Amino acid sequence: MHSSRSLFKPDTSLAPLARLVRAAAFGLALGASAPLLAEPVRIDLPAQPLASALTSLGAQTELQILFNPAQLSRLRSNAVVGEMEAVQALDALLEGTGVRYQLDGNRVSLFTGTGDSALALPAQVIEGRSEGQNSFVPRTSNSASKTNASLLEIPQSVSVITRAQLDAQGAQTVTEALRYVPGVKVETYGLDPKGYDWLFIRGFNGQSTSDYLNGLRQQTNDYAMFRSEPYALERVDVLRGPASTLFGQVDAGGVINRVSKKPTANQVNEVQLTAGSHDRRQGQFDVGGALDEQNQFLYRVVGLYREANTQVEYDDGHELEDDRQYIAPSFTWAPNEDTSLTLLTDFLRDRNGGSLFVYTKPNGHTTDTLLGDHSFNRFDQDQYNLGYEFRHRFNDALEFRQNLRYGQVDLTFNNLLPNWAAFNPTTGNLVRIADRRNQHMNTFALDNQLQADFITGSIRHTLLSGVDYSWQDADVTFYRNLGPTLNVFNPVYGQPVPKPGPTNGLTQADYNQTIEQLGAYVQDQIHFDDHWLLTLGGRHDRVRNDFDNNIPNSRSTNQKDDAFTGRVGLTYLTNFGLAPYISYAESFSPNSGVSRLGNTFDPSEANQWEVGVKYQPHDDLLLTLAAFDLIKTNILTVERDSNGVTTGFNVAEGKQRSRGIEAEARLKLDEHWDILGSYTYTKAQITRSNDGNQGNRPANVPEHMASAWVNYNFTNGSLQGLTLGAGARYVGSMYGNNANTFGADSYTLFDASASYKLTPQVTLAVYAQNLLNEDYIATCDAATSCYVGLERNLMTSVKYSW
Repeated sequence: MHSSRSLFKPDTSLAPLARLVRAAAFGLALGASAPLLAEPVRIDLPAQPLASALTSLGAQTELQILFNPAQLSRLRSNAVVGEMEAVQALDALLEGTGVRYQLDGNRVSLFTGTGDSALALPAQVIEGRSEGQNSFVPRTSNSASKTNASLLEIPQSVSVITRAQLDAQGAQTVTEALRYVPGVKVETYGLDPKGYDWLFIRGFNGQSTSDYLNGLRQQTNDYAMFRSEPYALERVDVLRGPASTLFGQVDAGGVINRVSKKPTANQVNEVQLTAGSHDRRQGQFDVGGALDEQNQFLYRVVGLYREANTQVEYDDGHELEDDRQYIAPSFTWAPNEDTSLTLLTDFLRDRNGGSLFVYTKPNGHTTDTLLGDHSFNRFDQDQYNLGYEFRHRFNDALEFRQNLRYGQVDLTFNNLLPNWAAFNPTTGNLVRIADRRNQHMNTFALDNQLQADFITGSIRHTLLSGVDYSWQDADVTFYRNLGPTLNVFNPVYGQPVPKPGPTNGLTQADYNQTIEQLGAYVQDQIHFDDHWLLTLGGRHDRVRNDFDNNIPNSRSTNQKDDAFTGRVGLTYLTNFGLAPYISYAESFSPNSGVSRLGNTFDPSEANQWEVGVKYQPHDDLLLTLAAFDLIKTNILTVERDSNGVTTGFNVAEGKQRSRGIEAEARLKLDEHWDILGSYTYTKAQITRSNDGNQGNRPANVPEHMASAWVNYNFTNGSLQGLTLGAGARYVGSMYGNNANTFGADSYTLFDASASYKLTPQVTLAVYAQNLLNEDYIATCDAATSCYVGLERNLMTSVKYSW
């Protein structure tokens, strides 16, 4: 047995500019891969099936081992115990098995056979350690291409939040996970007990349209929106800019794809207890592994239970709760290296205090006085998802994949709204309106993909074709009546609130809605040689929207939309990891409602030019820089007659333009440092509007944002096992409304974390968000309507892994 190693050596044939760029990057990431492998580590591997031993070795070292369990099913490993380098352990493990390997950095590819006839194990492999488990730096993003292409090959801006980053920052929501991503503005309305991911991408609202889970859209209807539990995610991929060519109806900003934890051959056993600010008590677990020696049957179960309150409370001491119960069992059957079926399920139950409105003085200063009432305000949601991911490789050139999911959301939302038009500033009496929503939504999504890898002459193709289908059926009722008056100077809570209903109030909405979407797409990634890559994609969608209004004398509609969207990108891949690119992409999103003449609206459309450069010379460094020009048309705006008087209807004539620059750096320096950095400049403008806002800046879009996070891991000495992290987030000033009459000042927040491995199995951790307890306003949309930012939040946890 022998090994073949491909370590970096200077290439004197490179042009001077290439050598300069390469040297600069390696100066930043000096000693990233090879020194890690040279560090002796404690190895404890008993004699066992070779596949299990390899996954355990990947978990105990920095090696990323690629292998196929089926081809190793008859082989057993030697026992390997002691302090040694990772490669020495691998040599000892494989001795006498007839298996050899190739080492590239810390990535290990296994081979069977001897000499030139060696058979490389297939690309659909299982890694001993999943990408991103121990690093902030990703290599691929299936979300951006659906072909698992490398990030350098994707002609569009992509950010990946790895599991290591989620753990290091202690993210408790997807919103918190997105805080350090360029181009994404989160926490638009500060604290929201309902738990929605209020976010803007490149200046466009992406709260509902950007929401994807495992490549399938999480559909929405009114307040019925699927929640995501970040502890159950392996990573979060952010594709910025139009993306309809692969995903169908998506708004201009892009896609945020949440990728679930899935079964793995590497045994996972973890239990964690967390306590913190606002009476937070939380327990969670993640267990899984193989059920047989051949690794044909894999399982995983992720669960969480939380009882917690929020940073605000009513003046009489009642808390706003934030409780959650969650479980996600999954199972994989992989009878051979060419076929696998993974069943994915999850069940969630949320109970919280609903929307948050605080009394804001006319000067824009918020107070601690809540305008709702704990006797009425509630938001209860139950949801579940059932689905699968299937793949079958027919041969080396052709693979079929099918992803399917059925989901359901049920919610009840009670809310007391302030009626500022009936506010008496002298007496402090505020009239309130009581709302009650009951919503039920069923959804279905299916994506069929056929990928062909072939060569025509000297040109290499990765051809992806697909057909996807989505469907939702929603039942929505919304009732409103007059609630009790509140004196903001001397609030009294616990007042009886008449329950709004069809016989006790006004019916604001009562409808059944069915939406179907069918799309067909094709994408070809064309490698002309080792450098030039052309990405071409096109798609056609049909959307049918049947809206049955159950309110007497109200209009029902049947809307049909057709749209073609495309994408083209040209990338130049250098030999030293630099990849400049230019691309054009389109998207569409249907507009609901009808015009004054009873006609449905054309869908909104967006197109974007982007030019950028990516640099990833090895797995521990990724630098990206992009400039974009993004235009969205057919935005709904009020209709005015020839005299300039509004008609009470809308027209699809609005337009918004967003231009900007985004930069991101992700790097791992030896075994100690993990570093993130980002900067965002967004020049956004409403370029056409009948609302009187033409020329203004869109609401909730700051011009400048920046962030940085640094992790340091002590690997020797008296502090061995200690990891310290610190981060800073800057958000520039912004307007709270499109009229640009109110807004919020800029702010800078600091976060921190610390963890310590008490034993190889026990880890203690502390997390702090808004460490200095900066008092800031998230946004203001009126003189008496401002939203408080998130206060300091401290958490401590103990995790036991085995």
